[in-house]
Amino acid sequence: MKPIFKILFLILILFFTGKIYAEDVSFSNGTYQEILDLAKQQDKVIMIDFVTDWCKWCVETDRKVYTNPDVASFANLNQINWKIDAEKGEGPELAKKYSVKGFPTIVFTKSNGEEIDRIYGFVPAEQFLKLMKDYNSGINTYSYFRQMLDKTPDDPELNFKMAEKITNNGLEEDVKIYLNKTISTDPENLKGYTDDSKFMLAYLNNDADALKNLIKEYPESEKVKEGYINLASYYSDKNDDVTAEKYFAEAFDKYGKSDFDLVQNYGNYLIGKAYKTMKAENSTKQERDDAIKTLEKCVDYVKGTVNEASTYYMMSELYFQNKDIKKAGEFIDKAISIYDKKSYRDQKEKINKSEAKN
Repeated sequence: MKPIFKILFLILILFFTGKIYAEDVSFSNGTYQEILDLAKQQDKVIMIDFVTDWCKWCVETDRKVYTNPDVASFANLNQINWKIDAEKGEGPELAKKYSVKGFPTIVFTKSNGEEIDRIYGFVPAEQFLKLMKDYNSGINTYSYFRQMLDKTPDDPELNFKMAEKITNNGLEEDVKIYLNKTISTDPENLKGYTDDSKFMLAYLNNDADALKNLIKEYPESEKVKEGYINLASYYSDKNDDVTAEKYFAEAFDKYGKSDFDLVQNYGNYLIGKAYKTMKAENSTKQERDDAIKTLEKCVDYVKGTVNEASTYYMMSELYFQNKDIKKAGEFIDKAISIYDKKSYRDQKEKINKSEAKN
């Protein structure tokens, strides 16, 4: 193909797809003070992404959120974006300053460093974009709801949204105050937040019976899905996998096998189930074989995420414990191909040493 036709061909592809040269979120370099100065010069919001070397959901955010063209376009145009390791350099001091307790935590601030709001944990790109736009506009933030509640403290919607904000951001403020206020100011659920508040109180109280009753009483509530997930978690913690599976099955029947929250939570449940066997010192070969089958099932639910790598790593270790060194090597290679992590490389080295001895 002649050069000019190559250029025209690429232009046509770009015109029809609009994505071929989409950039990722661009992160600035420099110290915290230099980032503040840059934000002041450009009169922009700062997005501080607190990460660690071991945070797999930080990697997932890099792969699935910051590569999204809509997220990248908005972030690069409207913000100064900065990534900081919370365990190195200025990181520990800044993590303390902003009360960062888990990762990823993404803090949005004004140019003077004053916090606007935050995103806690992994959030899919579409939701991330909405939150980012809200925070840049100064709406639906913690301080926004605080100011609105000062004006109308008996508004059930505002009380519920404040409770959700505190919960979603991992804040330590007592959410029950706002949930009970929602219920007491709208006992008939006319605004549609009383049912959700009752669900959230049941989660907080770890009250399985209340959740079962609420699912029956409010089958169309937005919190029913979380109700099923919480019930499954409740019975999983009690090692009652039959009942846990029952509630996951009911949720999948209602919401479908492609629902993001359900898929991720079910995948985590299967990983957790196998992990107990992997870590048990007295597990039998049969129990480890069963755990491997659980992880084989899990792959379908974690495909394309960093948890796929975790699944292969665990399969590698279970095969290693069963003295199947060849299979152990195959699966640790799969894990490393997805996520090159120190603990996975250590597993690879352990397998190589075992092979050398034999």
